[in-house]
Amino acid sequence: MLGTLAAMGALGAVLCSCNIITPAMYLLVGKPKLDAEHKIADRPTVVFVDDRANAIEQNSRRTRQAIAEKVSAELMIEKLVETTIRPADAMAVSRQRDRQGAILAMDAIGEAVGAEQVIYVEMLSFRGTVDGMPRPNASCRVRVIDVINRKRLFPAPDALEPSRLVQVFGRAANPELYRSRSGRRQLEESLANQLGDRIAKLFYKHVPDELGSRLGPQ
Repeated sequence: MLGTLAAMGALGAVLCSCNIITPAMYLLVGKPKLDAEHKIADRPTVVFVDDRANAIEQNSRRTRQAIAEKVSAELMIEKLVETTIRPADAMAVSRQRDRQGAILAMDAIGEAVGAEQVIYVEMLSFRGTVDGMPRPNASCRVRVIDVINRKRLFPAPDALEPSRLVQVFGRAANPELYRSRSGRRQLEESLANQLGDRIAKLFYKHVPDELGSRLGPQ
């Protein structure tokens, strides 16, 4: 046992001296956690997923709600906020005003449902293939809006980009799933869940999903 501990210590010393974390080190001590990109305030919060550009080609309303509910649930599970407001309520307010030809600002939507901050998700893509190969993928931009003071909290007001790009790529899917409605629905739900999970992780310390995830935008 002492020999094993000594070997582990020697390996750790070598790896640390090189300032490199290798897969072998991950096996011994686990992956390092990434810090939250934004410390979200514990205030009544609503997650609103916007798809006015029709990035989600099918079942947009259901998929938007699934993404928002996943983010909301994780914020509660991680005890980041005590109160989240139903995403369906914000969607209903937006839909009603859109029909009247008046597109509401995000702070106005938040105010209408009693939220003090809005996590605004703007969909960019939601697809089942990459370069013709069956691999679900999605992307969006995320910002946090202070409803009370009508200002952007995340990214910071002085940030170069006004929103945070989030991208997810699922594993290659079985082509058979694309041939049935139930199979496509399964892929859709899985991708919505994965995107919601990645968005929520902007706000709490977590282990990255895979090696190298720190090298680029998630």
